[in-house]
Order: sequence, then structure tokens, then C-alpha cells
Amino acid sequence: MKSVFRHMAAAAVLCCGLIAPAWSQYVVGAGASIDMSGGGSWDIGCLPVQVEGSLIIGAGQFSTGSNLDIAGSGVFNGGTGLLQVGGNLSSFGTFNPETGSVVLTDGCIGNTSQLSGTLVFRNLTLSSSTGRTFVIPAGTNITVLGTLTLQGAPGQNIQLISSGGGTAVINLGPGATVNRTFATVAGNVQIGAAVAASSIPTLSEYGLMLLALLMGMAAFWHHRRGATTPHA
Repeated sequence: MKSVFRHMAAAAVLCCGLIAPAWSQYVVGAGASIDMSGGGSWDIGCLPVQVEGSLIIGAGQFSTGSNLDIAGSGVFNGGTGLLQVGGNLSSFGTFNPETGSVVLTDGCIGNTSQLSGTLVFRNLTLSSSTGRTFVIPAGTNITVLGTLTLQGAPGQNIQLISSGGGTAVINLGPGATVNRTFATVAGNVQIGAAVAASSIPTLSEYGLMLLALLMGMAAFWHHRRGATTPHA
């Protein structure tokens, strides 16, 4: 009996030491993991999440109404599931989208969500019913391989702006699609490849030779007509 109790106590200490919910933050410590490969749904409310270990979505759904940060030592695996974030999303660790989906939407704090770090998504949704502003990092740090959905509400367009003075680019993978409804995208936010400037058609070497020949013939004909025209 004492042995069982000791094992339970040790497990509790390990759990609380590695995955430590607190009043202000929920931390997945280095070496720990949240693994939802078996499915299911876990909503931790308004607590921000700091991932220093592993967050494995698998076939499940993980939600926070606040910020989610993947630290330098952290690993995110999207599986086939859903990650929902109501605040900022940042990754300075390993972010594996796999075939899952990420949704940034209205949450517990403010009316602005900022993306930071290098993030590659399979499916990304930016949605709001309150005219939320989504801040995209300047540069080319965001990539969507599958579907990008920008979804606002009537009279409450979501706003996409750059985090700085430079252009913020959301790269689109081959075959990626964009669904856009009630969304306002700032001029310095670019979705997909930039539109190539129209080039001025140029003549080939043979075309230039032909043009020169025609101009020469026209000049010769004009000169000949002038020479043969009788004067009054």
C-alpha cells in the first residue's frame, strides 16, 4: 500500500514539475508532452500556454483563449487535428503542421492577434466576429500549404496589417487556396507571390533586321519619288 502511494506521489510530483498549470500560465516543460493522438478535445480557457516540451495534437483539438508560444526547445506536431488560439501565436522552436488546422479567432484578451517567428501551416484560419486585427510579421515568415481562410462578419471586417514598415508576406504553397470574406488586407500585406510587372515586348535579332530593312526600303522609295517628281 505504501509502495502504491509512493508511486502515485512520485507521478504527481513529475506531472506538476513538467506540466505545470498556474494561475497566470500553463507551461509544458522541457521533456514533457501533451499528446492527443487518441483524439478528444481540451480547452484550457483563458490561460496562456508556453510549450518548452512537446504539444502533439494528433487527431484531437487543443484550445486556449489566450496566447500560445512554442519556445526554442518546444515542438508542435499538428497531426490531423485542430489548434485554436484566441491571442498571439509565436514559434521559435519546431512547428510541424502535418495535415492539421490552426485557427486564430476571438479570445479572452484584447482584439488583436499577432503571429511571430517562422510558421508553416497546412490550413490556417483567421476569423473574428468583432473586427479583430491580425498582425503578420514583416518579411516572408508565414507559409500556408493548403487553405488560407480569412473570415470576418458583416460590418466587422477582420484587418490584416504588417508588424513593421516593410511588406509582410503570406506565402502560398503550390495548389494552395484562399477563401476571403469580410476581410481588409493592408497595402503592405501580400498574400501569395507578387504580381509580375508587365514586360515590354522586344524584337528578336531577325525582327530587328527586318525592321531595319523595311525602314531602309521606305527611305529609298521616298527619296526616289522625290527625285522623279517634275517641278513646275
